[in-house]
Amino acid sequence: MTHPVVILGAASFGGGELLRLLELHDGVRVTHAVSRSQSGRNWSAVHPNLGNRARIERFVDEVDWTRLAESERIVVFSALRHGELAAQYPTLETAWQEAGLAERILLIDLSPDFRLEGSPGGFCYGLSEWMAEDLRGARRIANPGCFATALALGLLPLARNLELEDASAYGFTGSSGAGLTPTERTHHPFRAHNVRPYQPFQHRHQREVDRMLARHAHPVDWSFIPYSAPWVRGILVTIEARLTRPVTEAALARLYRESYAPSPFVLWVEPPPGLLEVVGSNRCLIGGAVEGLRVAVFVVLDNLVKGMAGQAIQNLNIACGWPVDRGLDRLAGPYPA
Repeated sequence: MTHPVVILGAASFGGGELLRLLELHDGVRVTHAVSRSQSGRNWSAVHPNLGNRARIERFVDEVDWTRLAESERIVVFSALRHGELAAQYPTLETAWQEAGLAERILLIDLSPDFRLEGSPGGFCYGLSEWMAEDLRGARRIANPGCFATALALGLLPLARNLELEDASAYGFTGSSGAGLTPTERTHHPFRAHNVRPYQPFQHRHQREVDRMLARHAHPVDWSFIPYSAPWVRGILVTIEARLTRPVTEAALARLYRESYAPSPFVLWVEPPPGLLEVVGSNRCLIGGAVEGLRVAVFVVLDNLVKGMAGQAIQNLNIACGWPVDRGLDRLAGPYPA
């Protein structure tokens, strides 16, 4: 039996990636792709990269939840913009209660609305590799931010296993991370052939990483400066840390391989990875270098897949008790892109 899937905000970049990836998943089937702005249009009118089904299926502007009342479980992914799910959430919960579905809804939110501690609704933070115990059986999941995913996967093994004096992180992200609607800073003519820092020391994803450090390691004196880059997909993060005692490159590699041994997606590689090795895939590749008391860790991932829709599907799998790579095991990105 396959579970029905509802995607809110299905015309967005995140919604398009969910539609693409869920076609590979044999445990679910998208029954409602919701978009008020694109209602009535074929999926392929917005996501022309999708297959034959996208030329037949149409976006809808709302869901009649009572028509899903016979389903054992309903999966709802929200790819709405920041603030939209939080505004709609009380109304949705009421509709689910009235349809007798509240206990059968698995909601996975890709936006920042419910990520931080203290957010309403009892959402579990969905950093798949570090939160699996909490995610098993969860019904409300807040997907991490794309930068938060790269930073946490790179920084947590260091902070958990080594003594750090301090750390600095620098990250470059493609334009798709800014969403579908262009702004003066994200519109292509201003972004192409250009690199610029933004929100130095103040990026909201730092708070997500601090929360994971407090839970799985210990607080670290660290800073983060993000940069907007001229490519479309992908994140590259460099984390440089100063240690209280030296470590060898072999020991650093062993630390990461042991930390992520259970994960089919997070891999230590030598030499340090490049961005094209992950674009289009759900992989996160990590490499590093050591010089005296200083260590550098390099992290690459696709912000729309491992940093968004792919990780959301990992969280679906964990919550349902399925293999973590179900629906993602056949996914490989193009090379060269």
